Amino acid sequence: MTLAAGRRNKRITIEARATADDGYGGSIETWTPFSRPWVSVYYGSGSEQRAAAQEGGSQAASFEMLSNSKTRAISVIEHRIQFDGGIWDITAKQELGANEGIRVTAIRASV
Repeated sequence: MTLAAGRRNKRITIEARATADDGYGGSIETWTPFSRPWVSVYYGSGSEQRAAAQEGGSQAASFEMLSNSKTRAISVIEHRIQFDGGIWDITAKQELGANEGIRVTAIRASV
């Protein structure tokens, strides 16, 4: 499977979990930019969108990007996506072929 270049027409920011000094001798969780790949975005099907609306409005999407050292290092626990004015929590990551692409599935975090 080869990812078509024309379809990767959206830019996302993948953020990595980090800690920072809170100024009182403790630490707080924060997020720092990790990578900015071009992706193809596939939103959930109509039935998934209706189910999400009934369950509180969460939206699911898959993001397909080229495979490189950064995208292969994405972790469900240590990374999240910033896209389309929102934060997306990563729920799954899948390799597409031998070093061809990565598919990340995420749910838009409720505000």
